[in-house]
Amino acid sequence: MSRITMRVTVHNESNALLILQGSNHESGSFTKGQSPPKQIKANETKSFQSEGSSILNGPPTTGVEGTVRYQIKGGQNDGQMVVVSWNSPLVESDYDNTFGTTCPPGWEITHWGGQGHNGQLHARLRKTAPRMIPRFHPHGRGFAFSNNDWDKSLPVISVGFLWNKLLEAMPEPLRLALQIAPFSENDLPLTHANEGMCGGMVFAVLDYFYAHLLPPNTVESPKTADDPLFLYIRERLWDSFDVSGQGHRFLSYSSPHYPDSSGGIAQDFGYGKGRSWITYRETWQFIHLEIDAGRPVPLNLIQTKDLDIGKNHQVLAYGYERSGQKVTLYIYDPNEPEADTVTYTFDISSTSGAVNITRSPANTTAIYCIFAIGNYQPRLPPSGRPIVSVRDSILATKGRNAKSLRQTMSETQFVGRSVKQWLQAL
Repeated sequence: MSRITMRVTVHNESNALLILQGSNHESGSFTKGQSPPKQIKANETKSFQSEGSSILNGPPTTGVEGTVRYQIKGGQNDGQMVVVSWNSPLVESDYDNTFGTTCPPGWEITHWGGQGHNGQLHARLRKTAPRMIPRFHPHGRGFAFSNNDWDKSLPVISVGFLWNKLLEAMPEPLRLALQIAPFSENDLPLTHANEGMCGGMVFAVLDYFYAHLLPPNTVESPKTADDPLFLYIRERLWDSFDVSGQGHRFLSYSSPHYPDSSGGIAQDFGYGKGRSWITYRETWQFIHLEIDAGRPVPLNLIQTKDLDIGKNHQVLAYGYERSGQKVTLYIYDPNEPEADTVTYTFDISSTSGAVNITRSPANTTAIYCIFAIGNYQPRLPPSGRPIVSVRDSILATKGRNAKSLRQTMSETQFVGRSVKQWLQAL
Protein backbone atom coordinates (compact mmCIF):
# COMPACT_ATOMS: atom_id res chain seq x y z
CA MET A 1 0.00 0.00 0.00
CA SER A 2 1.32 3.47 -0.91
CA ARG A 3 1.37 6.59 1.22
CA ILE A 4 -1.73 7.91 2.94
CA THR A 5 -2.77 11.18 1.28
CA MET A 6 -5.30 13.92 1.87
CA ARG A 7 -6.19 16.28 -0.97
CA VAL A 8 -7.91 19.45 0.28
CA THR A 9 -9.96 21.68 -2.01
CA VAL A 10 -11.07 25.09 -0.72
CA HIS A 11 -14.07 26.68 -2.47
CA ASN A 12 -14.05 30.40 -1.69
CA GLU A 13 -17.66 31.28 -2.58
CA SER A 14 -17.40 34.81 -1.20
CA ASN A 15 -16.22 38.25 -2.28
CA ALA A 16 -13.27 38.22 0.15
CA LEU A 17 -9.63 37.41 -0.47
CA LEU A 18 -8.09 34.60 1.60
CA ILE A 19 -4.40 35.03 2.47
CA LEU A 20 -2.37 32.11 3.83
CA GLN A 21 -1.17 32.76 7.38
CA GLY A 22 0.35 29.41 8.24
CA SER A 23 0.11 25.64 8.22
CA ASN A 24 1.47 22.74 10.22
CA HIS A 25 1.49 18.95 10.36
CA GLU A 26 1.30 16.69 13.39
CA SER A 27 2.19 13.84 11.04
CA GLY A 28 3.09 13.84 7.37
CA SER A 29 3.94 16.80 5.15
CA PHE A 30 2.72 18.55 2.04
CA THR A 31 3.27 16.69 -1.21
CA LYS A 32 6.12 18.23 -3.21
CA GLY A 33 4.78 21.00 -5.44
CA GLN A 34 1.30 20.84 -3.85
CA SER A 35 1.56 23.19 -0.87
CA PRO A 36 -1.35 25.48 0.05
CA PRO A 37 -1.63 28.50 -2.24
CA LYS A 38 -0.55 31.81 -0.76
CA GLN A 39 -3.94 33.29 -1.56
CA ILE A 40 -7.37 32.24 -2.75
CA LYS A 41 -9.25 34.96 -4.57
CA ALA A 42 -12.95 35.72 -4.37
CA ASN A 43 -15.05 32.99 -6.01
CA GLU A 44 -11.94 30.92 -6.67
CA THR A 45 -11.28 27.23 -5.95
CA LYS A 46 -7.80 26.00 -5.02
CA SER A 47 -6.38 22.62 -3.94
CA PHE A 48 -3.37 21.26 -2.10
CA GLN A 49 -2.31 17.87 -0.79
CA SER A 50 -0.52 16.40 2.20
CA GLU A 51 0.82 12.89 2.64
CA GLY A 52 2.17 10.55 5.28
CA SER A 53 5.46 8.71 5.27
CA SER A 54 6.17 5.28 3.80
CA ILE A 55 9.12 2.91 3.45
CA LEU A 56 10.56 3.14 -0.07
CA ASN A 57 7.12 3.63 -1.57
CA GLY A 58 5.95 0.54 0.27
CA PRO A 59 3.52 0.32 3.19
CA PRO A 60 2.68 3.63 4.93
CA THR A 61 4.39 4.29 8.25
CA THR A 62 2.41 7.37 9.35
CA GLY A 63 -0.98 8.87 8.76
CA VAL A 64 -1.46 12.50 7.82
CA GLU A 65 -2.71 15.19 10.19
CA GLY A 66 -2.49 18.86 9.37
CA THR A 67 -3.99 22.32 9.61
CA VAL A 68 -4.10 25.35 7.33
CA ARG A 69 -5.05 28.91 8.35
CA TYR A 70 -6.24 31.67 6.02
CA GLN A 71 -6.90 35.31 6.87
CA ILE A 72 -10.03 36.99 5.51
CA LYS A 73 -9.27 40.27 3.72
CA GLY A 74 -12.24 42.47 2.97
CA GLY A 75 -15.59 43.02 4.59
CA GLN A 76 -16.58 43.31 8.23
CA ASN A 77 -14.41 40.35 9.32
CA ASP A 78 -11.21 41.71 7.82
CA GLY A 79 -8.21 40.07 9.48
CA GLN A 80 -10.05 37.14 11.09
CA MET A 81 -9.16 33.51 10.42
CA VAL A 82 -10.61 30.54 8.56
CA VAL A 83 -9.10 27.23 9.70
CA VAL A 84 -9.31 23.81 8.05
CA SER A 85 -7.80 20.71 9.69
CA TRP A 86 -7.73 17.05 8.72
CA ASN A 87 -6.60 13.76 10.25
CA SER A 88 -6.32 10.48 8.36
CA PRO A 89 -4.71 8.10 10.89
CA LEU A 90 -2.49 5.17 10.03
CA VAL A 91 -4.91 2.82 11.77
CA GLU A 92 -8.55 3.62 11.11
CA SER A 93 -10.69 4.01 14.24
CA ASP A 94 -14.38 4.14 15.10
CA TYR A 95 -14.22 7.84 14.26
CA ASP A 96 -12.86 7.31 10.69
CA ASN A 97 -11.02 10.32 9.25
CA THR A 98 -11.84 13.47 11.19
CA PHE A 99 -11.94 17.13 10.20
CA GLY A 100 -12.34 20.57 11.73
CA THR A 101 -13.49 23.80 10.11
CA THR A 102 -13.78 27.12 11.92
CA CYS A 103 -14.65 30.64 10.78
CA PRO A 104 -15.67 33.95 12.39
CA PRO A 105 -19.28 35.00 13.03
CA GLY A 106 -20.99 36.17 9.86
CA TRP A 107 -19.33 33.42 7.86
CA GLU A 108 -20.20 29.81 7.09
CA ILE A 109 -17.76 27.01 6.33
CA THR A 110 -18.93 23.49 5.59
CA HIS A 111 -17.07 20.42 4.40
CA TRP A 112 -17.67 17.06 2.76
CA GLY A 113 -15.72 14.02 1.60
CA GLY A 114 -12.24 13.17 2.89
CA GLN A 115 -12.72 9.54 3.93
CA GLY A 116 -10.34 6.73 3.04
CA HIS A 117 -6.55 6.54 2.87
CA ASN A 118 -6.56 8.68 -0.28
CA GLY A 119 -9.15 11.17 0.91
CA GLN A 120 -10.42 14.18 -1.00
CA LEU A 121 -11.74 16.83 1.40
CA HIS A 122 -13.79 19.80 0.19
CA ALA A 123 -14.30 22.94 2.32
CA ARG A 124 -16.67 25.71 1.19
CA LEU A 125 -16.60 29.27 2.59
CA ARG A 126 -19.66 31.51 2.20
CA LYS A 127 -21.22 34.46 3.93
CA THR A 128 -23.80 33.48 6.51
CA ALA A 129 -27.31 33.11 5.10
CA PRO A 130 -30.29 30.81 5.63
CA ARG A 131 -29.95 27.68 3.47
CA MET A 132 -33.47 26.41 2.92
CA ILE A 133 -35.16 23.61 1.02
CA PRO A 134 -36.77 25.26 -2.03
CA ARG A 135 -40.55 24.90 -2.12
CA PHE A 136 -40.83 23.73 1.49
CA HIS A 137 -42.35 25.54 4.45
CA PRO A 138 -44.16 23.84 7.37
CA HIS A 139 -47.14 26.22 7.17
CA GLY A 140 -48.10 24.72 3.83
CA ARG A 141 -46.32 21.36 3.79
CA GLY A 142 -46.99 20.24 7.36
CA PHE A 143 -50.19 18.98 8.93
CA ALA A 144 -52.52 21.67 10.26
CA PHE A 145 -53.30 19.57 13.35
CA SER A 146 -50.93 18.92 16.25
CA ASN A 147 -49.30 15.70 17.38
CA ASN A 148 -50.62 16.65 20.82
CA ASP A 149 -54.26 16.34 19.71
CA TRP A 150 -54.56 12.63 18.93
CA ASP A 151 -57.48 10.72 20.48
CA LYS A 152 -56.40 8.46 23.34
CA SER A 153 -58.75 5.69 22.15
CA LEU A 154 -56.77 5.00 18.96
CA PRO A 155 -54.44 1.98 19.43
CA VAL A 156 -50.95 2.15 17.98
CA ILE A 157 -48.36 -0.41 19.08
CA SER A 158 -47.13 -2.54 21.95
CA VAL A 159 -44.30 -0.85 23.84
CA GLY A 160 -42.74 -4.18 24.73
CA PHE A 161 -42.88 -5.41 21.15
CA LEU A 162 -41.14 -2.29 19.84
CA TRP A 163 -38.58 -2.34 22.67
CA ASN A 164 -37.58 -5.92 21.99
CA LYS A 165 -37.38 -5.39 18.23
CA LEU A 166 -35.00 -2.48 18.76
CA LEU A 167 -33.03 -4.52 21.26
CA GLU A 168 -32.65 -7.39 18.80
CA ALA A 169 -31.08 -4.99 16.28
CA MET A 170 -28.50 -3.72 18.81
CA PRO A 171 -25.00 -5.26 18.73
CA GLU A 172 -24.81 -7.62 21.73
CA PRO A 173 -21.61 -6.14 23.26
CA LEU A 174 -23.21 -2.70 23.23
CA ARG A 175 -26.44 -4.03 24.76
CA LEU A 176 -24.47 -5.67 27.57
CA ALA A 177 -22.33 -2.57 28.12
CA LEU A 178 -25.40 -0.36 28.41
CA GLN A 179 -27.20 -2.88 30.64
CA ILE A 180 -30.41 -2.94 28.58
CA ALA A 181 -32.68 -5.92 29.19
CA PRO A 182 -35.72 -7.11 27.21
CA PHE A 183 -39.29 -6.37 28.27
CA SER A 184 -42.17 -8.77 28.70
CA GLU A 185 -44.40 -7.97 25.75
CA ASN A 186 -47.54 -9.36 27.39
CA ASP A 187 -47.23 -7.17 30.50
CA LEU A 188 -47.29 -3.86 28.62
CA PRO A 189 -50.47 -2.32 27.23
CA LEU A 190 -50.76 -0.95 23.73
CA THR A 191 -49.59 2.58 23.28
CA HIS A 192 -52.23 4.95 22.02
CA ALA A 193 -52.15 7.82 19.57
CA ASN A 194 -52.22 10.47 22.29
CA GLU A 195 -48.77 9.24 23.39
CA GLY A 196 -47.33 10.50 20.12
CA MET A 197 -47.42 9.86 16.36
CA CYS A 198 -44.60 12.28 15.50
CA GLY A 199 -42.46 9.88 13.46
CA GLY A 200 -45.40 8.86 11.30
CA MET A 201 -46.39 12.48 10.78
CA VAL A 202 -42.83 13.43 9.75
CA PHE A 203 -42.58 10.55 7.26
CA ALA A 204 -46.04 11.35 5.87
CA VAL A 205 -45.16 15.04 5.38
CA LEU A 206 -42.07 13.94 3.45
CA ASP A 207 -44.23 11.59 1.36
CA TYR A 208 -46.57 14.43 0.36
CA PHE A 209 -43.60 16.67 -0.46
CA TYR A 210 -41.93 14.13 -2.75
CA ALA A 211 -45.28 13.35 -4.40
CA HIS A 212 -45.72 17.10 -5.16
CA LEU A 213 -48.88 17.13 -3.06
CA LEU A 214 -50.09 18.93 0.05
CA PRO A 215 -51.47 17.05 3.06
CA PRO A 216 -55.19 17.22 3.90
CA ASN A 217 -55.99 20.67 5.28
CA THR A 218 -58.10 19.41 8.18
CA VAL A 219 -57.30 21.13 11.46
CA GLU A 220 -58.34 18.08 13.50
CA SER A 221 -56.48 14.79 13.74
CA PRO A 222 -58.29 11.61 12.57
CA LYS A 223 -60.74 10.33 15.22
CA THR A 224 -61.47 6.74 14.17
CA ALA A 225 -59.31 3.64 13.98
CA ASP A 226 -60.36 2.93 10.37
CA ASP A 227 -59.58 6.42 9.07
CA PRO A 228 -57.22 5.97 6.06
CA LEU A 229 -54.99 8.87 7.17
CA PHE A 230 -54.67 7.49 10.70
CA LEU A 231 -53.84 4.01 9.37
CA TYR A 232 -51.23 5.49 7.04
CA ILE A 233 -49.56 7.63 9.72
CA ARG A 234 -49.53 4.64 12.09
CA GLU A 235 -47.80 2.53 9.44
CA ARG A 236 -45.26 5.27 8.74
CA LEU A 237 -44.64 5.61 12.48
CA TRP A 238 -43.53 2.00 12.53
CA ASP A 239 -41.31 2.63 9.48
CA SER A 240 -39.68 5.58 11.23
CA PHE A 241 -38.37 3.36 14.03
CA ASP A 242 -36.12 1.52 11.54
CA VAL A 243 -36.26 -1.63 13.68
CA SER A 244 -34.30 -3.75 11.20
CA GLY A 245 -31.57 -1.15 10.75
CA GLN A 246 -30.20 1.52 13.08
CA GLY A 247 -33.33 1.99 15.19
CA HIS A 248 -31.58 0.53 18.22
CA ARG A 249 -30.07 3.99 18.65
CA PHE A 250 -33.39 5.05 20.22
CA LEU A 251 -32.44 2.71 23.07
CA SER A 252 -28.66 3.02 23.20
CA TYR A 253 -28.56 6.83 23.21
CA SER A 254 -31.33 6.87 25.85
CA SER A 255 -29.32 4.72 28.26
CA PRO A 256 -27.96 6.36 31.44
CA HIS A 257 -24.69 4.53 30.71
CA TYR A 258 -24.19 6.03 27.26
CA PRO A 259 -21.48 8.76 27.32
CA ASP A 260 -22.08 12.39 26.40
CA SER A 261 -18.51 12.91 25.20
CA SER A 262 -15.52 10.83 24.17
CA GLY A 263 -14.56 7.97 26.45
CA GLY A 264 -16.75 5.72 28.53
CA ILE A 265 -17.91 2.15 28.58
CA ALA A 266 -19.57 2.19 25.15
CA GLN A 267 -16.32 3.23 23.45
CA ASP A 268 -14.53 0.35 25.17
CA PHE A 269 -16.60 -1.99 23.01
CA GLY A 270 -15.88 -0.08 19.80
CA TYR A 271 -19.44 1.11 19.23
CA GLY A 272 -19.79 4.37 21.09
CA LYS A 273 -19.23 7.84 19.81
CA GLY A 274 -20.47 10.22 22.48
CA ARG A 275 -23.81 11.97 22.14
CA SER A 276 -22.03 15.27 21.42
CA TRP A 277 -19.99 13.72 18.61
CA ILE A 278 -23.11 12.15 17.12
CA THR A 279 -24.97 15.48 17.24
CA TYR A 280 -22.29 18.04 16.40
CA ARG A 281 -20.20 16.03 13.96
CA GLU A 282 -22.12 13.19 12.33
CA THR A 283 -25.69 14.54 12.36
CA TRP A 284 -24.85 18.17 11.56
CA GLN A 285 -22.59 17.02 8.73
CA PHE A 286 -25.37 14.87 7.29
CA ILE A 287 -27.99 17.63 7.67
CA HIS A 288 -26.14 20.33 5.75
CA LEU A 289 -25.23 17.95 2.91
CA GLU A 290 -28.82 16.73 2.55
CA ILE A 291 -30.35 20.22 2.70
CA ASP A 292 -27.80 21.55 0.21
CA ALA A 293 -28.98 18.72 -2.07
CA GLY A 294 -32.62 19.77 -1.63
CA ARG A 295 -33.71 16.97 0.72
CA PRO A 296 -35.41 17.63 4.11
CA VAL A 297 -33.95 15.53 6.93
CA PRO A 298 -36.03 13.50 9.43
CA LEU A 299 -34.42 13.66 12.87
CA ASN A 300 -34.74 11.77 16.13
CA LEU A 301 -34.41 13.74 19.37
CA ILE A 302 -33.20 11.84 22.42
CA GLN A 303 -34.99 13.51 25.35
CA THR A 304 -34.31 10.99 28.10
CA LYS A 305 -31.41 9.33 29.86
CA ASP A 306 -33.50 6.78 31.73
CA LEU A 307 -34.55 4.51 28.82
CA ASP A 308 -38.06 5.99 28.75
CA ILE A 309 -38.08 6.04 24.95
CA GLY A 310 -41.63 7.38 24.91
CA LYS A 311 -40.13 10.77 25.81
CA ASN A 312 -38.14 10.88 22.58
CA HIS A 313 -39.42 12.88 19.64
CA GLN A 314 -39.12 13.10 15.85
CA VAL A 315 -38.99 16.26 13.74
CA LEU A 316 -37.95 17.37 10.24
CA ALA A 317 -35.11 19.77 9.36
CA TYR A 318 -35.77 21.87 6.25
CA GLY A 319 -33.08 24.55 6.56
CA TYR A 320 -29.95 25.66 8.37
CA GLU A 321 -27.82 28.71 9.01
CA ARG A 322 -24.24 28.71 10.27
CA SER A 323 -22.48 31.76 11.67
CA GLY A 324 -19.01 30.99 12.96
CA GLN A 325 -19.40 27.91 15.16
CA LYS A 326 -23.09 28.53 15.86
CA VAL A 327 -25.60 26.47 13.89
CA THR A 328 -29.34 27.10 13.65
CA LEU A 329 -31.66 24.43 12.24
CA TYR A 330 -35.12 25.27 10.85
CA ILE A 331 -37.57 22.59 11.98
CA TYR A 332 -41.01 21.23 11.18
CA ASP A 333 -42.20 20.01 14.59
CA PRO A 334 -45.52 18.09 14.59
CA ASN A 335 -46.08 19.44 18.11
CA GLU A 336 -45.90 23.07 16.91
CA PRO A 337 -48.08 23.50 13.79
CA GLU A 338 -49.03 27.08 14.72
CA ALA A 339 -45.52 28.40 15.41
CA ASP A 340 -44.25 31.00 12.94
CA THR A 341 -40.79 29.44 12.94
CA VAL A 342 -39.27 26.60 14.99
CA THR A 343 -35.49 26.60 15.37
CA TYR A 344 -32.80 24.66 17.26
CA THR A 345 -29.51 26.46 17.89
CA PHE A 346 -26.23 24.95 19.13
CA ASP A 347 -22.47 25.52 19.13
CA ILE A 348 -20.30 22.91 17.38
CA SER A 349 -16.96 24.08 18.78
CA SER A 350 -16.42 21.12 21.10
CA THR A 351 -17.65 17.57 21.59
CA SER A 352 -16.07 17.23 25.03
CA GLY A 353 -19.23 17.88 27.06
CA ALA A 354 -22.98 17.36 26.97
CA VAL A 355 -25.17 18.51 24.08
CA ASN A 356 -26.59 22.00 24.61
CA ILE A 357 -29.45 23.03 22.31
CA THR A 358 -31.67 26.11 22.55
CA ARG A 359 -35.16 25.78 21.10
CA SER A 360 -37.40 28.55 19.80
CA PRO A 361 -40.21 28.71 20.78
CA ALA A 362 -38.73 27.98 24.18
CA ASN A 363 -39.12 24.42 25.41
CA THR A 364 -37.81 23.19 28.75
CA THR A 365 -37.46 19.58 27.60
CA ALA A 366 -33.75 18.82 27.27
CA ILE A 367 -32.29 17.34 24.08
CA TYR A 368 -29.43 14.95 24.88
CA CYS A 369 -28.69 13.83 21.32
CA ILE A 370 -29.90 14.28 17.74
CA PHE A 371 -29.46 11.65 15.07
CA ALA A 372 -30.75 11.37 11.52
CA ILE A 373 -33.13 8.68 10.33
CA GLY A 374 -31.43 6.90 7.46
CA ASN A 375 -34.12 4.50 6.25
CA TYR A 376 -36.68 6.90 4.74
CA GLN A 377 -38.11 5.79 1.38
CA PRO A 378 -40.96 7.78 -0.25
CA ARG A 379 -44.44 6.27 -0.52
CA LEU A 380 -47.67 7.59 -2.02
CA PRO A 381 -49.82 8.98 0.82
CA PRO A 382 -53.64 9.17 0.94
CA SER A 383 -55.83 12.24 0.38
CA GLY A 384 -53.06 14.38 -1.09
CA ARG A 385 -54.05 17.78 -2.53
CA PRO A 386 -52.50 19.13 -5.75
CA ILE A 387 -51.22 22.68 -5.54
CA VAL A 388 -53.66 24.70 -7.62
CA SER A 389 -54.08 27.97 -5.73
CA VAL A 390 -51.68 30.87 -5.28
CA ARG A 391 -52.45 30.92 -1.55
CA ASP A 392 -51.45 27.28 -1.10
CA SER A 393 -48.33 27.77 -3.19
CA ILE A 394 -47.15 30.70 -1.06
CA LEU A 395 -47.82 28.79 2.16
CA ALA A 396 -45.91 25.77 0.79
CA THR A 397 -42.88 27.85 -0.18
CA LYS A 398 -42.70 30.85 2.16
CA GLY A 399 -45.23 30.32 4.94
CA ARG A 400 -47.74 32.71 6.44
CA ASN A 401 -45.18 35.52 6.74
CA ALA A 402 -44.66 35.88 2.97
CA LYS A 403 -45.54 39.46 1.97
CA SER A 404 -46.79 38.84 -1.56
CA LEU A 405 -46.81 36.62 -4.61
CA ARG A 406 -44.56 39.11 -6.40
CA GLN A 407 -41.97 38.95 -3.62
CA THR A 408 -42.04 35.13 -3.58
CA MET A 409 -41.68 34.80 -7.35
CA SER A 410 -38.79 37.29 -7.42
CA GLU A 411 -36.52 34.64 -5.90
CA THR A 412 -34.02 32.89 -8.15
CA GLN A 413 -35.85 29.57 -8.54
CA PHE A 414 -38.99 31.32 -9.83
CA VAL A 415 -37.56 34.04 -12.12
CA GLY A 416 -38.80 33.82 -15.69
CA ARG A 417 -41.75 31.56 -14.92
CA SER A 418 -45.43 32.28 -15.23
CA VAL A 419 -47.73 31.62 -12.29
CA LYS A 420 -48.91 28.42 -14.03
CA GLN A 421 -45.33 27.21 -14.59
CA TRP A 422 -44.47 28.06 -11.00
CA LEU A 423 -47.42 26.05 -9.62
CA GLN A 424 -46.50 23.10 -11.82
CA ALA A 425 -42.89 23.21 -10.51
CA LEU A 426 -44.05 22.83 -6.91
